[in-house]
Amino acid sequence: MRRFAAFFLIFSIIISISYTTAYASHALSNRELASGVINRFFDMIVDSARVYLSVTDEIAPVSLTFPDILLINADNPVPRYFHPESMIDISVYVSTTRSPLLLEEEAASAYINMVASMAEYGIRDLAAISGFRDYEHQTRIHEAEVARQSRHFPRDEARRRAAMIVAAPGTSEHQSGLAIDVSSAEVGFSLSARFENTIAFAWLSENAHKYGFIIRYPRDSTEITGVIFEPWHLRYVGVDHAARIFESGITLEEYMDMYLLGAWSE
Repeated sequence: MRRFAAFFLIFSIIISISYTTAYASHALSNRELASGVINRFFDMIVDSARVYLSVTDEIAPVSLTFPDILLINADNPVPRYFHPESMIDISVYVSTTRSPLLLEEEAASAYINMVASMAEYGIRDLAAISGFRDYEHQTRIHEAEVARQSRHFPRDEARRRAAMIVAAPGTSEHQSGLAIDVSSAEVGFSLSARFENTIAFAWLSENAHKYGFIIRYPRDSTEITGVIFEPWHLRYVGVDHAARIFESGITLEEYMDMYLLGAWSE
């Protein structure tokens, strides 16, 4: 069986090279198309290798235990098949602009409880806009942003700017199921910096940490996070971590550096 798998791997690579060579001749005049051909070729190699290595489980569980928190950014990407082990469709319980809208199970429970507390306070117009996004979904929206930026900037600069607005695939927290974008009726449920001026945001700024959430990309932190100011983007890190980040007034990147150095060791 192993010998057959090795043969299949070699055969797949040969077919992939033949396909790519033939197709590339039509793509050389189109830089974006050529890039897609190369990506398709490497996807074929990866999938073939997965068969050879008998990798059948494409679900990698999110871990909150090493080191008790998960950091995802351009310097700490996750694999293509990274995926929460268990998710909940929160659209069944709270207001969302799409259905289903999935979150990692623990983060979902915390978010539902937080929304209930906001309602008790009189804030009932918060809606979840986006939760879990897989690698392929992230690729589509990132490439769309690159195309938009390419209308105004050279390709390399367009990609740099796009990554600050829509994370490149593998570098988005949404793939973990621990991030959620929210908005309210005050800004027409848009993902806008104007959300910072809403009653909902004021409440979240002072209370989200009590439920384990942080404002992941605060104002004036782009040089540290690599992402523009996003008042709508909440990240679940657990109550203990969220409280420390809130009280210290730092980003998750800064907190991780301090945490790994033992700043909060027991």
